[in-house]
Amino acid sequence: MPALQKHQHSEDEVKRIRIPVMAAVAALTLTAGVAEATGRAGGAPAPAPAPRAAAPMDHTGHPGPELVIPAGVSTTVFASCPAGRQPSGGGGIRSGKGLFMSGSSPRNNGWEVKFTNKSGAERRGSAFAVCTPQPHTRVAAANPLTVPAHSQSGISDVRCPEGQTPSGGGWEASSIQVIGMRFSASVGNYHAVLFNDTDQTQSFNAVALCSSAFHETRIGPQITVQPGAEGVATAKCGPGQVTSGGGSFPSGQAFIGDSRPLPDGTGWRITAENTTGTPQKVTAEATCTTS
Repeated sequence: MPALQKHQHSEDEVKRIRIPVMAAVAALTLTAGVAEATGRAGGAPAPAPAPRAAAPMDHTGHPGPELVIPAGVSTTVFASCPAGRQPSGGGGIRSGKGLFMSGSSPRNNGWEVKFTNKSGAERRGSAFAVCTPQPHTRVAAANPLTVPAHSQSGISDVRCPEGQTPSGGGWEASSIQVIGMRFSASVGNYHAVLFNDTDQTQSFNAVALCSSAFHETRIGPQITVQPGAEGVATAKCGPGQVTSGGGSFPSGQAFIGDSRPLPDGTGWRITAENTTGTPQKVTAEATCTTS
């Protein structure tokens, strides 16, 4: 197998996603102070200060090194969180069609993605970690599911500990060619559905990161991906929220090429490729949080 080469991301891809924390609060504080001083000077009672906006949690995107993946080759890429931070979620970035995510999960202090190149040309891929100082619990399904050759799996489901909700997640598989289809969250659970693209029975399980802080799932508009084409689905967080992770919800075999935050960190985007002969529906999902 040809040696994997490291390439630099474009400026757009490697830009860190910084979430503004206190700018709005500072502006509100300054306005309230001016109003209070004016009121006292005129002898009138000072108005009640404006309510302070809750500061979003500190979540920052960290892309890993980009690797060249030759045609027909599968490989693993990794993105690390800085010291003092840990992943709340993550995903992967690809350079073109035919490169699919075949694994995506938290690993040590970062995010690991497995890519399988089904195209006839070399592609580039990298992992992406959303990092935060907030503590998280890694939970994997206790009983991995088995998937027959060239078949779709059932649902692998993992539940967060009592009082915690998923902030992000993905899946682990016994083969690097078990292609990702669906990975999504509910109130206390995380789910994954995959397609076994090998000639042998494989196993896999869902993996989630869980947090005691408030998180909720936001579903984006459903898109239609035509046969042989790729489509981009997005999901936006609510006002004052940032994304901690995300996933996808396709109607069939629309395989995931990449999965990552929006550039401003307020939502999630999925690139899905339709490998069937009929149109497929795809929906992106963002896991969103406030302070």
